[in-house]
Amino acid sequence: MSTWHAPTASGTTRRGVILGTLAGAGTLALAGCGTGGSSGSGDATLTIAGQSDNLTRVFNPFLPNTAQGLTYVSQGQGGFIYEPLVQVNTVDIGKYLPWLAKTWQWSNGNKTLTLDLVSGAKWTDGKPFSADDVAFTYSLMKKYPAINLAGVEFDTVTASSPTQIVFTFAEPSEQNFTGLVSAPIVSKHLWSGVDPTTYKDENPVGTGPFKLSTFSPQSFLLERNEDYWQPKAAFTSLRFVAYADNEGMTNALVGGQADWGGTYIADAQKTYLNRNKHYNYWAPLAGTDGLIPNLERWPLSDIAVRRAISLGINRTQVGAATAAPPCTSVTGLPMPAYAAYVSPQYANVNFSQDTAKAHQTMTEAGYTMGSDGYYQKGGKRVEFSISFPSAYTDIAARVQVLVSQLKDLGMKLDIDTTTVNDINNLTATGDFDSTMGYPVSPAPDAFSFYQNTMDPNTYYPIGKATPTYQNIERFQNDEAKELFQQYPNATTDSQRQQILNRIEEIFIENLPWIPIFYWGSYGDWSTAKASGFPTPSNPYFGPWPNPVVALKLLPA
Repeated sequence: MSTWHAPTASGTTRRGVILGTLAGAGTLALAGCGTGGSSGSGDATLTIAGQSDNLTRVFNPFLPNTAQGLTYVSQGQGGFIYEPLVQVNTVDIGKYLPWLAKTWQWSNGNKTLTLDLVSGAKWTDGKPFSADDVAFTYSLMKKYPAINLAGVEFDTVTASSPTQIVFTFAEPSEQNFTGLVSAPIVSKHLWSGVDPTTYKDENPVGTGPFKLSTFSPQSFLLERNEDYWQPKAAFTSLRFVAYADNEGMTNALVGGQADWGGTYIADAQKTYLNRNKHYNYWAPLAGTDGLIPNLERWPLSDIAVRRAISLGINRTQVGAATAAPPCTSVTGLPMPAYAAYVSPQYANVNFSQDTAKAHQTMTEAGYTMGSDGYYQKGGKRVEFSISFPSAYTDIAARVQVLVSQLKDLGMKLDIDTTTVNDINNLTATGDFDSTMGYPVSPAPDAFSFYQNTMDPNTYYPIGKATPTYQNIERFQNDEAKELFQQYPNATTDSQRQQILNRIEEIFIENLPWIPIFYWGSYGDWSTAKASGFPTPSNPYFGPWPNPVVALKLLPA
C-alpha cells in the first residue's frame, strides 16, 4: 500500500508503503458462509495481506512498528481493536464518519470542542466505556509527548458527563480537528497502571469490532467482538498475514491465498484483474508525491538545483512507471480534488518540462559541466542520494526513471535503500539527502496539505526528530511561519483563502519539495468470498483494509 507515504491508506505511516508477503506464509480460507447480514450470523474468515519486516506481539497503538501496522492502522489512529472518536474519510474529502463520538460542535471562537459520545459501548473485557476513558487517553498523550504521534495539542480535556467530552484550546483550533479525533482511545482501568512508552499490550482490550484471538510470527487472527456497540461484523474473524514485500503480497492476492489487501500491483490489469472476474483494484487519489529534499544538505539546499530539477524532469514518465498521473498544478495540490483552493493567479498554471531552461538555471547559478557529464560547483559534483525502503517497489520503479532523467540534466542520483522500520526515523531526524513520499496521512484540505509539508513552525534541527513527521525537509521562512500562525485566527472563508493564496505563492517561489505525481491509496480485493467493498461508483470509504469497510462486508 503505497501510503508512505498511508498512510496511507496503509498500515504504516508512509504513503509509499507497499504491503508485501513472506513467501510460504499460511492463510485461512473461508471457514464457511452463513447467511451474512448485520446480525453477524454464519462463520466466515477473511484473509488480509499486510506488510511487516518483523512481526512481534506488540499492540500498543502509541508505539511505532507494532503488530497494529499489519492491520493498516497508521500510528496515532484507531482501528479494528482500538477505535477513534471519528473516522476520517480521505476518499470523500471532508465527509467525517461519527464513531465513538456521534456528534461534535465548536464554540467560543473555535477554542472549545464538545463531543457527545455513544452510550452502551463496552471494552472487550466487559467494562463500560465512558468519557473518562477519552479524557484519560488524551491526558496520557499530553503527559507523555513520545506517544503523541498525531501531534495533538489542547489546553484542557474534561469529561463533563459519562457521554460528553470537552476540549479547550489556547487558540482557534478547528483546522487541527482531523489529528485530534483520530487518536486511538484506550481504557483508563487498564492503562492507568502502565508506562505507555514501553508497554507491549500483548493482549489488547479495545472497543472495536474485533479482538485478538491467536498470534504467531507470521500471522494473527482477530475474532469478532460479539458484544460490539454497533451492529456486528458479518465475518466472524479476520486473519492478517505478514509479508515482507509487495511482490509476495501480490502473489498471495493473485493466487487467492489472500482476499483483501492494500498494495501497489505492477501492471494490475494483466497481473491481477485479468486473472479472475472477482478481482478488483482501485487507488483513489489521495495526495501528491515527489522528490523530498533535505534542505540542510547541499546540493538540494540550493534553490537553483531544485528549480532545475523541477524544470527538467518529465513528470509523465516518472508517474507512468507505476501508472500514477503526473502532478499538474504548480501549487502541488492534488487536482482536480483541490481545485477550489487554488489561488486565481495559479488556476491554470501547470508544470511543463523545459530542459533548456533547466540547464540555463544551473549555469546562471554558477555551475559548470564537468568532464564526467555532471554539473559541479566549488570542486563538488552535483550528487545526492534518495532513501526509501527496498520493499517499496513502486517507489523503486519511479526512482529508476528519475535516476536516468537527472543524469541527462547533469545530476547524479544515488539509490540508498533501507527498511520499512527505519525509513521514518531517518527522515524524521534528517538523516537523508532526499526521499520520496511523505510519512503523514492524506490531508483533508489544502491548508493541512501545506501544514504537513512546509510549516516552519514544525521545524526541528538535524538530529532532533520531528514528532509528527511534518516538514521533514526542514523548510524555514519567516513569512510562512507567521502565515501558518495566522490561519487559525481567520474568521471568514475569504480571509482563510487569502492566507492560503500567499502560502501557495511561497511554495512556488521556494519549492521546498518537488511535486512530481499524484498518488492513490491502494486497495485490492476479491468478491469471491465477500461483497460490499467501496468502488469508484460507490466511494463511501477507502478500499484498503479498515474497520469501516469490514463492518459493511457480507459473505458472498
